[in-house]
Amino acid sequence: MSARHAARAAGRGYTLIEVMAALGVLAIGATGVVALQKATLLSNINARNLALANAIAMTWAERLRADALQWNDPGGASDIASTDWIALSATQPYPARVTPTPIVGFGMPDADLMGTDIYEGDPSQTAFCTHLRFRQFTDAAGMPLWPNLLRAEIRVVWERGGDPMDCATDPLDVDANPGRFGAVHLTTSVLRNTSQY
Repeated sequence: MSARHAARAAGRGYTLIEVMAALGVLAIGATGVVALQKATLLSNINARNLALANAIAMTWAERLRADALQWNDPGGASDIASTDWIALSATQPYPARVTPTPIVGFGMPDADLMGTDIYEGDPSQTAFCTHLRFRQFTDAAGMPLWPNLLRAEIRVVWERGGDPMDCATDPLDVDANPGRFGAVHLTTSVLRNTSQY
């Protein structure tokens, strides 16, 4: 090709096919970026839910330890019924999970998107619910090994789809739908208050 033809071809610009090919490559790249943004957003929401549920579970572990201060068996007579939540261990045999009793100013089973307790009259939507399960440590024959110690399992659940959580949902329904509900489990022990007065 002569120098004159080469100069004329360079001055004409891009053909329609070249422009359409460039736009196609750009569209494929943009689609990948949008998909990546969506995956990043979902991962961030999941990480936030896990972090908040862990914080709520840790708060409930401390609440149960504080509740155990009321369980002191004065004179050798059991007073576990005087506790707010540990008393559920006597009425709900393992493996039943229960929603803890709401106690204004001390602890509610409902929490909002920030992990804060939702009290009656609060317009916030429930995002997390707490379930408790207690178990006595026993030997192979089913006899209590340590009567002053209980195993406490705390489960904090939320709707994976982002819908508001209904804390009236039976814990067995949560167990039956692991794809619908996300959950964090925390196991701790609760010791009877053995300090002398």
